[in-house]
Amino acid sequence: MKKLIFAVALLVLSAVCVNAQDLSNLSKAVRAAYDFLKEEGYKPEVDEDNDVVFKAQGVWFYLDNYPQDDTYLKVVLPEIHEVDVNNARQKEAALFACNEITRGKKLIQAYMWKDGTIEFSTATYIPSSGEVDEFVAASIEYMMAAVTPWVETFTGALE
Repeated sequence: MKKLIFAVALLVLSAVCVNAQDLSNLSKAVRAAYDFLKEEGYKPEVDEDNDVVFKAQGVWFYLDNYPQDDTYLKVVLPEIHEVDVNNARQKEAALFACNEITRGKKLIQAYMWKDGTIEFSTATYIPSSGEVDEFVAASIEYMMAAVTPWVETFTGALE
């Protein structure tokens, strides 16, 4: 019984140490955003790339971690759509929709990767951690509100 209790305690302690070690690799801005997400009831986790992943409004987001820059914060809504890059009409419509969202929506950058994956992101300079909360909350709100207009613009351009 003592061995079982010791093994469980060791497992819990090692999990806590690994988590703390992962957080030490986060930039100050990303760490502040991580803390905000945790306080708000989201369940942020540090992935293998030292980015912070979390689910909001039923959708996965991540904080792109730049440990060499403590003032840069980028929130990403990945893979909102996938386009067949070999289909010229789809590719053109997707790029048109990305341009319309980037040009017409606050904070949002919409772009297509070489493989046809469409992503949204927001990025900003955060001089102090006190400004992180509002930026992260606004980023989630604005990106979620831009998904439907992107899809409508994309499908409209295909017609």
